[in-house]
Amino acid sequence: MRSFLAPLCGLALLFSTATGSPAAEMKPLPRHAIGRVTFEGGKPITGDVQDYHISIEGVSEAGEKISYSPIVKNGAYKQRLVPGDYRFGRARIMVKFGETVYTLELVPVGPNWNKSQDAAEGIVQDFVWKPTGLRETYGAKPDPNNATHWHGLNLGMRFQTWRSDANKAATVLPAGTKLLFTLKPTSKSIDGRELQPITVEREWRPKDSITNHDLNDLPPANYELTGIAKLPDGTTRPILLQGQGVYPKFVTQGVVTVTYDNILGRMWKQPFGWVTD
Repeated sequence: MRSFLAPLCGLALLFSTATGSPAAEMKPLPRHAIGRVTFEGGKPITGDVQDYHISIEGVSEAGEKISYSPIVKNGAYKQRLVPGDYRFGRARIMVKFGETVYTLELVPVGPNWNKSQDAAEGIVQDFVWKPTGLRETYGAKPDPNNATHWHGLNLGMRFQTWRSDANKAATVLPAGTKLLFTLKPTSKSIDGRELQPITVEREWRPKDSITNHDLNDLPPANYELTGIAKLPDGTTRPILLQGQGVYPKFVTQGVVTVTYDNILGRMWKQPFGWVTD
């Protein structure tokens, strides 16, 4: 039994670290690529994970092109490498939510993942799953209305100048009005967490081309969406919503669903139009 377990001692260290047990920072293992896949802070991944895809590509000392797809088990991987130089490709996690399996980005830790590294010294490369948070914007200012800037779920919230239900112009609220949108979760988050209701405040800017920001970077889940407009004089008005399948009506409660965008290969940005009563 001891002779069988001895070669696995390195993997045991990886697994204990990935599952949140106290452990020292991983040290390179000569001629191997090793690493962990976790949430930020080293917390173990939760949710209905179906699979991972980590790509390692390189050129051997003999000049041969080499590629590996190591198996992630218990939050860690260990891949023996033929002598040569290697770099990592894009990494993905496949998570089931409802009846759909989503292929989502894993964020590489550190700057060396796409740089050529010598297998002889060993390579350590960790990855993190971020269900929410800011993506790499490549120097651009984070934009609440740009879904590609965020890992989380995004809802497009646009004021409708025309009441399609009443065939008349919509009421334009006064400057200084605050828009309060409340999302009541009707499912767990995609990472398996139980969620509490979320309230997001948005400023109403009637003179701007975009009169209010979207609801961005929400934990991916299904929700019931409601809202009120709080006017500068302290009075309130209910916000009426027009989501998918509702036109020409506006309703007091919208339905938010996590949906896959086949074109972008990620979660769809669900649009909502809104007016006030």
